[in-house]
Amino acid sequence: MQYLIYTMVLFLAGAALQSAPAVAKKYTGYSVVVINGDYETALFGLENAIVNRGLTVDHTGHVDKMLERTSKATGGQSPYLGARYLSFCSAKLSQAAMQADPDNLAACPYVMFAYELKAEPGKARIGYRRPIASEKPAAQKALANIEKLLDAIVKEAAE
Repeated sequence: MQYLIYTMVLFLAGAALQSAPAVAKKYTGYSVVVINGDYETALFGLENAIVNRGLTVDHTGHVDKMLERTSKATGGQSPYLGARYLSFCSAKLSQAAMQADPDNLAACPYVMFAYELKAEPGKARIGYRRPIASEKPAAQKALANIEKLLDAIVKEAAE
């Protein structure tokens, strides 16, 4: 019986692989810095560091409010005292990334976030979603430039 189950699992896994896209880009994760201070101060610093570069925040997502609003339906509670993400782009850097590889559309908008955990008040976190990896050298360079921008924004906001 176990052999039959293993055979079915292998068959289904093989079928899934055959239907998967031929080329998949790799998501590389995120970068987070912990700072002493509250969430509001961290968010303010993050917003200022973005605007100081002549960039415009296109959207602010209120993750903490969404989790609280949906807590009864999901049975979960928000772990945050405050949590927001900010999305924006640099036209220059995004243009270079998409010229190098049109699939880099997935790198825009850039997403940065600030949050403070209920379990660790007074220690806010700021960070960003890292760009998707690329196999093409020109695209790697363009995405590295985006990541340098995001890293510089975090460093300024953390000061």
